[in-house]
Amino acid sequence: MSHKKLAIRALMNMRGDDTARARAAFRFLTPAQMKEQHGQSGMTRAELLASYEKSDAEIDAAIDWVRNQPEVTP
Repeated sequence: MSHKKLAIRALMNMRGDDTARARAAFRFLTPAQMKEQHGQSGMTRAELLASYEKSDAEIDAAIDWVRNQPEVTP
């Protein structure tokens, strides 16, 4: 496996499924409930979901960057 493919796989694994799990857990909540603190996180449900989405976007940008790098033969 190339270094590039390995880096992409590692980044994809880093992405995880937090966003999908949060969306599934919060899908039937009202806007008022989304403004309530989630457990001991110190964040509202909306803030927590937004932080997961931001992390996903950052990882997706890193994956795109790696994909655009030239292949390097060791």
